[in-house]
Amino acid sequence: MASKRVQIGRICPFCGSTVTYDEYFCRACHKRLPDYDQLDAHSTHTPETYTIRLRRFSVSAVLGIAGVGLAQFYNGDTLKGIGFFSAFLLVSFGGLGGSRYHSLLFFGCWIAAMGEGIVSAWLINQFQRDFSGKSYLLWAELGFLSLVVVLSLATGIPDIEYLGRLFPVVDLWMMR
Repeated sequence: MASKRVQIGRICPFCGSTVTYDEYFCRACHKRLPDYDQLDAHSTHTPETYTIRLRRFSVSAVLGIAGVGLAQFYNGDTLKGIGFFSAFLLVSFGGLGGSRYHSLLFFGCWIAAMGEGIVSAWLINQFQRDFSGKSYLLWAELGFLSLVVVLSLATGIPDIEYLGRLFPVVDLWMMR
């Protein structure tokens, strides 16, 4: 017995989706179909598609742990990233004149940058804040930090104490 192809539906003139013969409304665009004779007409209207670019909390958290300002650059906050990174370098390399609150400022800046990066990613995912894309400074800071790590591993010139000034995780590891 030969099988016969049966057409299940026709094409909606508004969005181009398939509509069954007995429907009066399109299920895709929710518009009323004017006439059954017009259902086979090709649509001039292209369906709208939206691309949602969500920020991942895990990526934002890992970047925040790896380096100060990276989570802000990942979320597109270039000025916040520059601010956090500059403040961190100022505190880290003694730009405040050896304050007795050095470690509090050092780790406070790091934790504040991590927290702000995660909250910013959450706000972007909730559509409460605009997102225009990653900052190009993300790659610049990642390149700089990677270069310091590669030089340290290859030559040993930036010693572990110097790496502790750039990476708070290394400084925590040295404290144990």
